[in-house]
Amino acid sequence: MGEDRPIAWAHVCELAEPWKWLGSGALVMTTGLAVPESAADQSRYFEGMQAVGIAAVTIGEDMSAPPLTADALAHASELGFPVLETAHETPFIGLAMAVAEAAQQERAMRVQRTERLYAALGAHASDGIEPLLEDLGAVLGGTAAVRPSRRARGATHGRVEQLGARVFEVPLLAPGDPALRLTLDEHGSLDLALLQHASAIVSSALSVAAAARRHEWMYGSILLANLADGTVPPAPAERLVAAHGVGAPYAVASWPVDDPREAVEAALAGFSAAELPALATIKDGHVLLLAQDGEGLVAALESLVPSAGAIGVSAPFPALDGFASGIREANLALVHAGRNGAASVTRFEPASSGSLFLPESPSQLRALAAQVLDPLFAYDRRRGTQLLPTLRVFLEENRGWVRAADRLFIHRQTLIARVARIEQVLERDLSTLADATECWLALQAAIECGLVEPIATEDHTNVRGIGR
Repeated sequence: MGEDRPIAWAHVCELAEPWKWLGSGALVMTTGLAVPESAADQSRYFEGMQAVGIAAVTIGEDMSAPPLTADALAHASELGFPVLETAHETPFIGLAMAVAEAAQQERAMRVQRTERLYAALGAHASDGIEPLLEDLGAVLGGTAAVRPSRRARGATHGRVEQLGARVFEVPLLAPGDPALRLTLDEHGSLDLALLQHASAIVSSALSVAAAARRHEWMYGSILLANLADGTVPPAPAERLVAAHGVGAPYAVASWPVDDPREAVEAALAGFSAAELPALATIKDGHVLLLAQDGEGLVAALESLVPSAGAIGVSAPFPALDGFASGIREANLALVHAGRNGAASVTRFEPASSGSLFLPESPSQLRALAAQVLDPLFAYDRRRGTQLLPTLRVFLEENRGWVRAADRLFIHRQTLIARVARIEQVLERDLSTLADATECWLALQAAIECGLVEPIATEDHTNVRGIGR
């Protein structure tokens, strides 16, 4: 047993305790001068070399060694320690040169294989991780894959762990603390140095890919923020959004966050793992996420619930001119989820907007509208102003200054002054989601009970309040 042990070098040693002078990977060559005679001493002789990792011992034929006992040889076999015999006509120098030449050839092969590993990185710089892993696995003699690390976060990178007879794993220095797992082929053998080289290559590839994703996410975030603010018209925005892989029908999701950057990256990473394109940005302390509506959308959002809590989702809409309405719907769904205390994904249902988010009876609708909007009704009647229509357009345009000012045919600074006066009259802060949603719900209640006149969808200018 032990015939498959690698031999790194060979050395002649005639000392009684060679393990004090030689170490791991050595082939001990001896004429037998120091080999003891008794079975017990011979067993201890073999045990000492085995303990320090000496690869094997070879004893010269017909030289100075006493006969090896059957008990000692059996004990060496149990240890897995090879005991060899060198033919009388074979000089030790020849054996040492053969070991040195083999080691040199092994080093040359390792250099070649290392070069192939790094060549694979260059060849697949823009192909994604899977083609790179396929080439790395071929060089390593198995199948390479990236898996979530089984170790605690921040585990020592580069330390190889054996998971099975032919399965090895090494933590990677890359975002998310993944691990490189190598499953050797039937005839493959582990080369720790090559595996560590491979882990460094995969770490580099994953880090570069993550940086590229963050760069793309940043541009997507800017685009979505401009779309939310109304600085990008819907028609060209659809082409720009399509370049990020997001198409119709669209849906908007919204949820509050404490750390905006971490929340956006976590959301986009979750959608990337689900292979669903998405854009995300921060508005008023909330993540806004735009994605294509479909079967995987809710599942991807549910994967974010443990960290995000309640998430509101709009009804699907066919074009980005419905984006502002989508944001409002997502926020209404979020408010509804908050009222129920549910840490879940809540979807806005257009057919049930009156019953799901508003009271059903006219008296309750009137009471809700009056509770919030009475001061504004009174102010407009007393001063002859149009602050209620201004509030309505401002909220319909999702608090977008440019689009709201355009619809009202007023200067942006005039709109800013009007909104400031509205906030003063209502004692609300419209920059917060809670107050803006409360005012929006009150407006919808006023429309439902007839206090405010509905507007045709295509008519964006005929906006007026009706006093009671």
